[in-house]
Amino acid sequence: MNLRMTLCLICAALRAGSPLAVVQVVREGLPPYEDADRRYRLEGDGCAQLSPGEVVLLVRPREPRSLGQLEVVSANGRFALARLRKAGATFPMKGDLAVPREPLRTLPALPGPAQPLAVAVPLPPPSPSLAVPPPGAAHREPVFFLPEQSYLTPGAKAKLKAWVAAWGVTGRWVLARPDAPDSVLAEARVTALRTELGRLGVPWAETGTIPLVPPGKFPAIYVILNPN
Repeated sequence: MNLRMTLCLICAALRAGSPLAVVQVVREGLPPYEDADRRYRLEGDGCAQLSPGEVVLLVRPREPRSLGQLEVVSANGRFALARLRKAGATFPMKGDLAVPREPLRTLPALPGPAQPLAVAVPLPPPSPSLAVPPPGAAHREPVFFLPEQSYLTPGAKAKLKAWVAAWGVTGRWVLARPDAPDSVLAEARVTALRTELGRLGVPWAETGTIPLVPPGKFPAIYVILNPN
């Protein structure tokens, strides 16, 4: 993102009475923590129109470099929680402005005097990600396992319980494991997740795969819920 575009986005955000911005950095669940557990709380004008899956661009006054993108994972009208979708030159910070990549949805205006149409400045397409959720996925969260183990830690069970409570059980559940040589261990982890989700009221979770990603500190299986 060049300096001119950054300044345009900052001016547009500041014209709002209370610009949409990062107000808090939150770590969810129990340790072990990974970067994927970090959430950014968004508040301000337009927050009520955000929904899971929407992408916002981060901008910071007097910062010409790209700060990356956030993806909304949950919203309740008063605030939204988002995760890092595309890393920028620095980590997101409290006070960074959040500008929707696409205009927020609003109710149609009543007919009035003809107004000149505003010309939207095209933004560059997002960079591809290795772990991309299936089209239309409403939720996607990783569950981490201890190396060479397939049992669920207390932290993992607490996360699953919180997600089922927040998302509900309706929809198509998918347990996506990396398409890796250790498929036997990965399948055992999928079975442990499916059993725990069943105990929490999820009728069934099918098995899926994601492209092999660079190994992190803890191996993960992704829990995905697609809407009906």
